[in-house]
Amino acid sequence: MTIEHGSYSITLDGRVLSITLSGMFNDIATQNVCYKIQGEVESLNGQSFGVLLDCTTYEGSTREAHQISNQFLLWLNKQACSARAIIYSQKLYFDIVKNEQPALFELQNRKEFHDLAEAKSWLAVQF
Repeated sequence: MTIEHGSYSITLDGRVLSITLSGMFNDIATQNVCYKIQGEVESLNGQSFGVLLDCTTYEGSTREAHQISNQFLLWLNKQACSARAIIYSQKLYFDIVKNEQPALFELQNRKEFHDLAEAKSWLAVQF
């Protein structure tokens, strides 16, 4: 029996969807994250929203997890997401994600940060 690897939190505060990923993710954890995000997005009933993606303690994903995430991001990109702020501390992990999950970078109004406060400030003025 395979168990979930990777920890996460997903919260919706107004119209800002905050997602924190920590550790190494397998397909099970990734699928669970996607389900929870989808539920929050659908609860907005088509209202525009922003995403604050905190990956400062993210350590990577399996190939299967990257595939699940990329497929989910194709769906997310068709929703009313008006801005996406991505925070990371390890450029290596970020570069791997760029290669494995190109859908993450299809949204035009996105910006990468190393500082959470800067990301929040930027996101607050985007919609």
